[in-house]
Amino acid sequence: MNKLQAATDTVKELAVWYLALLTITAAVFAGAEGVSFPDAFYWAATTATSTGYGDMSPKTWTGKIDAVVLMHLSIFVIAPMVIVRLIDRLTVDPNTFSHDEQAALLADVAAIRVMLEKEGK
Repeated sequence: MNKLQAATDTVKELAVWYLALLTITAAVFAGAEGVSFPDAFYWAATTATSTGYGDMSPKTWTGKIDAVVLMHLSIFVIAPMVIVRLIDRLTVDPNTFSHDEQAALLADVAAIRVMLEKEGK
């Protein structure tokens, strides 16, 4: 899960994953349905956003399976990742320590260890 989070941590990375999903499913749709790639990409974009104007729809089983995969991945994978990343950026945790605060705490712990070791001798 950490690798997936790292690969989709920025909006740019999520956009790349989304465009890859649209491109791959558009290519499958174009091949299965015998339409041009630009028309297939339009179909993929409208299907992924669940707009689906109805002007293009799959007729072959390959196209239908492609549509189901696209619909489910866009709604159950891509959209939640976008939402989580947006919420993560909007949420401020007041208990989060800055790097400087963490460094100061580590230095304090080291100093306390030194004092305890001196007292124990």
